[in-house]
Amino acid sequence: MKILKKQILFLIFSLLLFNFIFSNDDLKNQVELTFDECYKIAYENNRDFKIAKLDKQIAEAQLQKAAAAYGPTISLMGSYQPVYKASIIEIPAGVFGPTPISFPMGVQNYYSARVSLSQPLFTFGKVTFGFLLAKENYEIALLNYKKAEEKLKLDVISAFYGALIAQEMSKVQQETLKANEEYLRVTRTKFKNGQASNFDVLQAQVQYANTKPEVKKAEDGYKLALLNLKNTLGISFDKEIVLKGAPDYKKLQMTYDEIKKKFSEKNDDREIAEHINNIGDLQSKLQMSLLLPSIALSANYNYYSDERDFHIENEYWNSSWDVSVGLQWTFFDSFKNVASIKEAMANAEKAKINKESMDNYSEIQLEVLYTSLEQSAQIIEAADELIKQAEEGYRIAQTSYKNGLIQSVDLLNAETGLLRAKTNYLNALYNYTTTIQKLQNFLE
Repeated sequence: MKILKKQILFLIFSLLLFNFIFSNDDLKNQVELTFDECYKIAYENNRDFKIAKLDKQIAEAQLQKAAAAYGPTISLMGSYQPVYKASIIEIPAGVFGPTPISFPMGVQNYYSARVSLSQPLFTFGKVTFGFLLAKENYEIALLNYKKAEEKLKLDVISAFYGALIAQEMSKVQQETLKANEEYLRVTRTKFKNGQASNFDVLQAQVQYANTKPEVKKAEDGYKLALLNLKNTLGISFDKEIVLKGAPDYKKLQMTYDEIKKKFSEKNDDREIAEHINNIGDLQSKLQMSLLLPSIALSANYNYYSDERDFHIENEYWNSSWDVSVGLQWTFFDSFKNVASIKEAMANAEKAKINKESMDNYSEIQLEVLYTSLEQSAQIIEAADELIKQAEEGYRIAQTSYKNGLIQSVDLLNAETGLLRAKTNYLNALYNYTTTIQKLQNFLE
């Protein structure tokens, strides 16, 4: 019997030790993250932001390529000609003598090399307009990169504080479940004592049962919020993370007039629309310039040898060079360029209309953001006192219900009021935290 007890004790001790070791391993694998740490990780790993960086690099390379069109193009060519058949010229008899004469034209150059240079001299704006188009696209890429950086911060704020608030929502639902469990216990006790009806018990059971799905929904919401945060950070979904921090209410220190003034001075979307409008005008001018000729300078230096065997000595090699100025003019292309001009002019007009629409939409968006911010601020500022009152009211309702002073419906109303107060506060805090960042992105 003693041996059996020892074996049981040893087994229990082993299980506890095993559980302790694996619990420690789980804690070691967990990573605690603050908001700043999350932002640093996202800055390095976020896929959308990486694409924005690459788009910026592409636009920069295109600008460099357009600038290079102003400069010369130098090329090197080398060849070896093992077989050559020269054309024969024949002079009939009687011209230089009684017999006809024939001789080959050209000389076989077994080895040859050429350096060629081409430099645009005058293109009637083709190169200039191409460069200006690339510059406008580069400016748009810079603004889009800035917007991507701002969006990244907003995404991290939304995901990080969204997860924190989802966690708080889960806690609120857990508290509500415990309260309803207590409500059911008290109601059953009162029923046994003849102080409550069977209907009251059924009502308490329904209330308790209805809370369970809400608890599960809140828990699932928290899990999904964590997955969304991991996706935003660009880390593995298997990585265990614990969030450090709490949503903080920092009131915006700007009046509506100050916001309006700053918006009128600078707005990324409006600047992008302006650059797109400029691109439309430049494309029209570029298409018109294609109707005109291009003038370019070309130069060639040839170095060749007519010896079958390769030699490096200078006496076996000959050289020649030439310089020319050429004109190229496509004066008829079946009216393709005319159609391109019409297309470019239509796109330019379309860009102007889009710019006007963007200006109006931006002003509406500013109004929406500021109104949403003010509404959330009012809820947050009133929430502290409101939640305290709701908690006190619910505490009094619980005591009164136990003592038979109020009906179950009064207790449920008090519980619903407390739950609504906490939920409204958390939703308003999340909305305020994200909206204030949207507004800052809108103005910077």
